[in-house]
Amino acid sequence: MFANLNLPQEGAPGVLMSHGLESSKDGDKWLVLSPRLYDAGFASLRFSYRGCGEGEEKSQGEFEDTTLTGRVSDYKAAIDFLYQARINNTRLGVIGSSFGGTVALAARDARIRAMVTLATPFSFPSLSELELRHSQDEGYIELGSGRRLKMNFFEDLTKYSIGDEIKRLHCPLLIIHGTLDDTVSVEQAYELYRYANQPKRLEIIDGANHVFNKPEHLERVINLSLEWFNRYL
Repeated sequence: MFANLNLPQEGAPGVLMSHGLESSKDGDKWLVLSPRLYDAGFASLRFSYRGCGEGEEKSQGEFEDTTLTGRVSDYKAAIDFLYQARINNTRLGVIGSSFGGTVALAARDARIRAMVTLATPFSFPSLSELELRHSQDEGYIELGSGRRLKMNFFEDLTKYSIGDEIKRLHCPLLIIHGTLDDTVSVEQAYELYRYANQPKRLEIIDGANHVFNKPEHLERVINLSLEWFNRYL
């Protein structure tokens, strides 16, 4: 996997960045967030899951082979890397966007001491619902972007219940969602919050979309996340 580690000083607390399904380590929000974490004294690791990224920094593997189980494995490998870096590995957090938040919740890695999820789904459409909406080559489902996933992506999802996973999660959880998210409905954030253990916090950003691409919305996301990590790491 390709990754970028920003280390303000040895022994700094660390934050792992877990990108969404079709994104990469070089997504816009991560490029803004990483220096802000650095300035606040946090190390940060941006990494691209297998099959993600562009050009020479595309992580090995094919996007169409993506599964939640595979990404959980990649996520744990990224934590392993941070444990070998010169950070304070007793003060490690994660911020996960959309499916990247799902990965962090499903992994439930005890080494993570504080978590932030952005626009993260509580549940997914069934395979039959997707089949009604798409015409696919046999063995594949086509996403709205035109990229394809193998059917086993959806079969693998059935191994997980995010409600059950989040009930077994015991680290402080901040859930952030926008009211105008047309990819993952804001109601799903309320479901995540309902199942989560204390300490937990739900922040709904009025007018924000799925990727928080308006500067004022991203600034709110960054400030809330920094506040959370300063409090719990």
